[in-house]
Amino acid sequence: MMRVLQPLLALVLLTVSGLAVAGLPASEWPQFRGPQRDGLSVDTDLLSTWPESGPPELWRVPIGTGYSGMAVVGTRLFTMDSDTEREFAVCLDASSGKELWRTPIGPLFESYFGNGPRSTPTIDGDRVYVLGGQGRLAALQASDGEIVWRVNYQESFGSVLPEYGFSTSALVVGDLLIVQPGGSDGNAVAALDKHTGEVRWAVHDDAAGYSSPLLVEVDGARQLVLMTPKDLLGVSVSGDVVWTQPFAADQEIKPAMPVFVAPDLLFFSSGYDVGSIALRLEVEGGVAMAKEAWQDRLMRNHFNTSVAVGGDIYGFDNATLKCISAETGEEQWAKRGGLGKGSLIYADGHLIVLTESGKLLLVEATAKKYREIAGHQVLSGRCWTSPSMASGRVHLRNQKEIVSLDLRQTR
Repeated sequence: MMRVLQPLLALVLLTVSGLAVAGLPASEWPQFRGPQRDGLSVDTDLLSTWPESGPPELWRVPIGTGYSGMAVVGTRLFTMDSDTEREFAVCLDASSGKELWRTPIGPLFESYFGNGPRSTPTIDGDRVYVLGGQGRLAALQASDGEIVWRVNYQESFGSVLPEYGFSTSALVVGDLLIVQPGGSDGNAVAALDKHTGEVRWAVHDDAAGYSSPLLVEVDGARQLVLMTPKDLLGVSVSGDVVWTQPFAADQEIKPAMPVFVAPDLLFFSSGYDVGSIALRLEVEGGVAMAKEAWQDRLMRNHFNTSVAVGGDIYGFDNATLKCISAETGEEQWAKRGGLGKGSLIYADGHLIVLTESGKLLLVEATAKKYREIAGHQVLSGRCWTSPSMASGRVHLRNQKEIVSLDLRQTR
């Protein structure tokens, strides 16, 4: 039976040395989309409804421009931002919002749709791995932000700067750091030594994309699942391409991550009227091979990824929040109007939804119908960064500020 490492294992995730505090719940968000990169929080005992004034606000602080998400380990929150010239890795105290350190990573990436970094930091032990919009990858000390090593994608891999900047978030697998620099000569996907930044292997020819990698496990054998601009890939941890599947090769902007649906389904989605494809992984000769299960246009994730809960997939079909069946792709319900191209995560039986205009919603995670429990305007302006959840606190940002809200029933 195929499975990703179960969310309960998040309770024993590695903690940054010296950063954990006694008494805090063992709930962290150490990388893009959480402990298992699936957008699912292990937090329980959360508010089942909110007061009219919204969830209690713990703190709110200014932040520079960027769409980088927030990684939270122990009492520290890591993200990225920028000023008018440079991009920075930033560490805040997760309980107060106080800035602890900031480290310049590279020159500012500028875009009509918003300047600054797009990638979310990845925390592993005492290291923080960050990627700037111009392709500067760096490993930092989590304690003080000192740079341990750095790699320039354009110089080291011959990568071409994507139209909307380098955006993928690195994945740690053992001693490897899985990245997607893009480029010819087999540089679409690479594994670096996480301690030194040296290249261990690189495979596949394709440009740099926007979708981040996922690790799945099949009968004890691990496999990396990725979406490049032209293809879907299954790659062994040792760097062998196990399977490929073309997917809307003429539309290269596909930021949403692969989603795993237990026990054997992979879900990929793209906006720009592309739609979704589901692949079923079947073990043949000890190797998991992908075969198409279904494909349709009912769910078109633009830049924020869906979440899978049970046998259902919840996500944004452009500006419509939907629930579809993972097994068939059939639409279960759709909430149209007023949400924009929002984002969502799952926690304690509910979807925590951030609309494009900054309203936070609590929605029951059920395939029966759309049932909104509560809502509160938390931010303003363009809100394209997905929420992060740790220790019962949800962290949100736009291009100007970060806010932390307490969703716990007991404090």
